Amino acid sequence: MSDSAHDLLKHVNPDHVGLLTAACRAPSAHNAQPWRIRPKKDGQSYELHYDNKDYLPEDPDDRDAYLTMGAFTETLVLEAPNYGYEAQVTPRLRRHGDDLFVAEVRLVPRKASAIIDPLSKAISRRHMNRNGYTMEPLTPELVAELKALGNSLLEPAALRSVLAEASQKSWANPRFVRDLHEWYRPSLNAPDGFSSPLMHISKFDTQAMKLVFRKGSLKSHFMQWLFSTRDIGMFMKAPTAAVLAADDMTPASLFEAGRRLLRSWTAIAAAGYACHPFSIAIDEKATAPKVAAIAGVKVPVAMYRIGKTDQPPRVISNRHPLADRLLPPTD
Repeated sequence: MSDSAHDLLKHVNPDHVGLLTAACRAPSAHNAQPWRIRPKKDGQSYELHYDNKDYLPEDPDDRDAYLTMGAFTETLVLEAPNYGYEAQVTPRLRRHGDDLFVAEVRLVPRKASAIIDPLSKAISRRHMNRNGYTMEPLTPELVAELKALGNSLLEPAALRSVLAEASQKSWANPRFVRDLHEWYRPSLNAPDGFSSPLMHISKFDTQAMKLVFRKGSLKSHFMQWLFSTRDIGMFMKAPTAAVLAADDMTPASLFEAGRRLLRSWTAIAAAGYACHPFSIAIDEKATAPKVAAIAGVKVPVAMYRIGKTDQPPRVISNRHPLADRLLPPTD
């Protein structure tokens, strides 16, 4: 932790440090952790920002930005009762240059009579699990909860061909490869990004991936197909696939969808299941409409697989310390 970061931590209410640290366990693409927290001088409120320039520059429509910040915000909301607080959220959704001012949150002591969200008890168990899943179906209760949160549930086979197309196009795309290269971390001690063990990538596949990094992309159709088979193989090892929908691509809809996505993943953990994101077919502009048609949704914003597994994740991703995610305070 730098001296300047340590100085910023002095502006955080000491009673909020545990809660804000827990909120930083929220998920983000490539484990980039792009949220920034600006303390306000009232000692109760915080601005939540996203630094687009430094963290995910290849997100031209800000979809990942608002989904990530929605997930971060909902993690904070669900963790708050575990620390004796209620988090009151006011969306802001304003851009200034490369900064997105997404929301303001005010932390107030939770009343003893307040009803605690059932998902608050499960939020600490939410994580990504990239192991193979059993074919045990989801419970009717979990199916109903996920559908109520805006998820379309399908058999993974229904999305196999569109996932294959998206994966092949991605490995041929220098921007996709460059983004992966930027966030790949050879050391498990790195505070952000992803490593081979975290992504369940074998030593052979790791060397192949590094070769692609050096080349910048895959030009050979055969090699594109070969690399896509790994994505397809993992996706098919599950009984259920989910596609989360939004009303449109406006900041408000995407931010709200990010909050629903986090609740969906927490509900999955609460029911004893696991999940693993596979949004590559939505990231690719050519295949996103095909996902929408297959899933019967208007605007797909996230895709993932769901199932049960007795195997814990091989690695739990690291996080930056809270002090490194802070911005200078404001009135």
